[in-house]
Amino acid sequence: MSAADQISFARSLHRLYSAAPDLSAEAPDVDLRPCLTPWDARWFAYLDDAGEFYGKGPGFAGRTVTYDMAGVLLDDLFAQAEAKARGAGDKGAVLRFTHAEEIEPLAALMGLPGSTEPAAVDRTYTYRDNPWRGAEVAPMAANIQWDLYASTPSPGGTAKRVTYLVRMLCNERETAFKPSCEPVSKGSSFYDLAELERCFGRG
Repeated sequence: MSAADQISFARSLHRLYSAAPDLSAEAPDVDLRPCLTPWDARWFAYLDDAGEFYGKGPGFAGRTVTYDMAGVLLDDLFAQAEAKARGAGDKGAVLRFTHAEEIEPLAALMGLPGSTEPAAVDRTYTYRDNPWRGAEVAPMAANIQWDLYASTPSPGGTAKRVTYLVRMLCNERETAFKPSCEPVSKGSSFYDLAELERCFGRG
């Protein structure tokens, strides 16, 4: 077996090793931990993270090719929220099913935690100086959710119009939008839809 074949086999073994915990119902007796030492498992996890970082994540500073394709998903998030705010949307929920191949670019495009730091062109991605971890950005069953709320004026109040607030959940946790977006109050998880439109350049 050539060195290239050995490497290919080892990478395939690690993919099985990584997927096995999520297949406990289908293969309850499969335990691949004896097949890889902890050091080897960490090394292959790093190689996977590096590949995803450059292929689907923040990538190189000043370049957006790795996550530009997620713009259609961001456009749709805004389109659905804006249609509802205009009274033109009749859907209670809009669901899209996808995989890490789109979740990771969308996270990078939106500047979600762990997805904000590209690598300098003359420096290699490493765990030491970059927070990107594929297992945290897009774990099994990863999801990004926007909830839209209508805030109506109260009698005698100062508000003169209905405002629409957005709250984002990332992997089931309330998550702030990127720092250039201002929440309705410091520390809040709610953002005026108009503020998000400004923040993401949709004006």
